[in-house]
Amino acid sequence: MSCQNVNLIYIAVLELIKFSGSDNYAGISFTKDEVLKALKLKSSSSSSDNVAFDPDNLKDWSKAKTWYASGGVTHNDLFRKVKTVDFKNGLAERRAQHGKGSSSSKGRTCRPSRSSSGSDAPSRKHRRSNMKVHVPPATSTSLVVSSQQLSLAVATPLQTGSALASNVLELNCPSLDPEFVAHCFDCFEYLPQINHALVKRTGIKDSIRAAAFDLHHLRPQSRVLALCIIAFASLSSFHESVLGPGPRPQSMEDLDFFLSSPDIRECGMRRAAACRALRAKAVKDAFETGIMFEATEENALSCYLLDNLDQSDTCGPTRIWGAAYIAHVRAMAPRWREGKYTQSDEARWMGLLMAESLFATARRIPMLTFVLSFGAFGLLTRRDSTLHDQRLLSGPESSLESLLESIESKKQPGLQVLWSSMKPYFFHAVCLARQLYLEINGDYPRLNPLSEVAVIKFLSSLTLLHSVVSLLLARVNSAIGPPPHTRTPIRDGDLCVDSAARSCGYSLVIGFISLALPFHHELELRCDIEDDPRFRERMQLFRMQARKMAASGLHELACALRYLPPLHYMPVNWHILYPCAEFCVEAAAENKEDLEMIVKELKIMGYSLDVFSSPQVTQLIERLEVYLRKPTPAFGEDFLNSAELADLFLPLEQPWMGSPKGTFFDGMQDESGSDFPFSEFANE
Repeated sequence: MSCQNVNLIYIAVLELIKFSGSDNYAGISFTKDEVLKALKLKSSSSSSDNVAFDPDNLKDWSKAKTWYASGGVTHNDLFRKVKTVDFKNGLAERRAQHGKGSSSSKGRTCRPSRSSSGSDAPSRKHRRSNMKVHVPPATSTSLVVSSQQLSLAVATPLQTGSALASNVLELNCPSLDPEFVAHCFDCFEYLPQINHALVKRTGIKDSIRAAAFDLHHLRPQSRVLALCIIAFASLSSFHESVLGPGPRPQSMEDLDFFLSSPDIRECGMRRAAACRALRAKAVKDAFETGIMFEATEENALSCYLLDNLDQSDTCGPTRIWGAAYIAHVRAMAPRWREGKYTQSDEARWMGLLMAESLFATARRIPMLTFVLSFGAFGLLTRRDSTLHDQRLLSGPESSLESLLESIESKKQPGLQVLWSSMKPYFFHAVCLARQLYLEINGDYPRLNPLSEVAVIKFLSSLTLLHSVVSLLLARVNSAIGPPPHTRTPIRDGDLCVDSAARSCGYSLVIGFISLALPFHHELELRCDIEDDPRFRERMQLFRMQARKMAASGLHELACALRYLPPLHYMPVNWHILYPCAEFCVEAAAENKEDLEMIVKELKIMGYSLDVFSSPQVTQLIERLEVYLRKPTPAFGEDFLNSAELADLFLPLEQPWMGSPKGTFFDGMQDESGSDFPFSEFANE
């Protein structure tokens, strides 16, 4: 077997992998024709833009193509080798080995070079792929391209022979000088992710200060983590290199700009290109450093931040960064337990697990908590969450009924009961998220008829959880006053008792509404498809209870948003708040103040995310604002013209709430004068 031919074929397969935007070597699969096509492209010099490799090597590529086509190596043997660990580790050496000899070299050895000198860099640059990648314009509601588009945009800079997307990203990427790096780390102090347990364990803040904010003075893994922090902080940055020319805040605490400027929604659109470039650079360095393949605190935090960036995008159910993050945490958790692991650590990790679980629940995708390692590429394999792994980080907890009894029994005023109840609340919220996925809205339960037993069980547990939330929120309300209008955003290190209580109240409500809304939505989708009329009648009753609970959670969410300072940065919560705004279309007529608060929060998120370039988002907010401008009708008039009154006269076989074509607001019409069905643009 010709070693030279094998190396060239491996390089061609690498280009196919990079072109596909995947780094999952264990799951790749290309046909023999696809490999031959890649080799043919390598052996052709017809492209006028960039030559993939030196012309002297074109004969080598032609020989390799002929050798592979004639059966020099079988297709199965090739991909059995590709899926091994040493394939990825040896790619750079194979490139360097091929570059050291000319096409007429004889007697090459099959031993790859262990190092690549600086003199090899120019030849490798000219030997890059000539593949053209068309990146379509982003049409999602995100500041970055969709996951499919991102994979192409990220893969292109790795192939310097293709200048299509690489030059664009480099032009949009801010200069990573110490001044900009320091600015981004300062912005990161205002984001909730600064409180992640791994931030302190990595010591990244001390490391970057010791390096005088010069990325070149950091170790490779620390440098990748710093790039991930910079990319994530760019979601809130007010730096001119991120926002470009135009109105912008002077600091993270510039209340005058955020509360009065009409241009705040344009900031998300203006920052999109810079954020995309910074994210692509972080992803590129993360792949090159191999952070998914080594379980360290720095690599885990980097994967967590990259997954958070994916969460702000319209990503699909595959979350390679989130899977790697959970796998690293699972691998290091026993070692943490053997060291200094406090109750505060348990509560912090339980909150992080709840956040991940609720995100998956809101997106109707499997939870990542926890991924169990399986072979060399196990961290890319997602498994259902397990109670065992949950207890590994948070410790055991009593039942939900016991938690409710404990809170009710403590009559003394103060916030002590709030502090002691947060970790068990997080624990049970994760358990309910798992229960919802495994028994009601997961991939497997949706293959079967809706289980009435599962619905009753979850509804009972959700009712208990709501009682816990109500009791704890009463403690929060009695201990804090109304937030002053000039209250500055919460910064790491400045957290006082009042701010901590407000943050806990917000977390309680987010945990509940993130379970109640998906549950209500699932009943809306599935309870009418059964043939048994008696079953449908019972499900209608359950659906009404779920709807009432979701509406109550919506009111509590509006109250929780008032707990926060007028200025706050929570871009990752977009996928939780946007469904709430959609639900407002049905439930917010009772309280316009709640609807006003939700709309205001969506606008604040427009500072960080490019969401208002989406016609669905813009149309939703415009319709809600039209409704807010309407005078509130008298009770009798509102009741006599309401859709709820008409629903009372429908037979039981018909939906009790709304019309079959979608939910309508009384009096809200489109330009043609007909009623406007919100389901047409609510991404049902």
